[in-house]
Amino acid sequence: MKVNRAANPEANMHTSGSVSFVTHQSRLEKELKWPPTFQEAFDKTHKKNGTDQYISDRAREVAESYSQQMTEKYAGEEEQPQLDPEVWVAASGAPKKGHVYGFGHSMDTSRVFSGASSSTSHTSAFSTQAGAPSTSPSEVMGFIADTISSLESRLAQTMETRMVQTLETRLV
Repeated sequence: MKVNRAANPEANMHTSGSVSFVTHQSRLEKELKWPPTFQEAFDKTHKKNGTDQYISDRAREVAESYSQQMTEKYAGEEEQPQLDPEVWVAASGAPKKGHVYGFGHSMDTSRVFSGASSSTSHTSAFSTQAGAPSTSPSEVMGFIADTISSLESRLAQTMETRMVQTLETRLV
């Protein structure tokens, strides 16, 4: 594990310390007086404290790419969603080992995002407008956790069914 971290030091960099991303979002919401977008929360945890400088080239590149793609995708619309998972994955790269850059390792969001490209139902909860009082960061995180749990259950059932089918095929 230490060898992997040493080989790619930027992969584990953020300014949030041991404070969870949800806690940072909550604090940022109090500071801004509105629910922060994912971009705002990412900036808060990936910029050097007290400056406008990103902690790594990758953080800067991902943030700039995401911002540009969001502007292009939602040009002409009054408001943008707090998070567009498809745009984030396009900007940050595909999930690696079950993790999406910028989400930390506390959440396995790869299944949420892999399903988002084929189904609008996964992205609908992320499509609440910035500043909308009905969606807080904790509600979005709750949706993600519920979706992951549901997908894990479906995956376990599918794996069990396939294992039984494989065993039956070998016995015949």
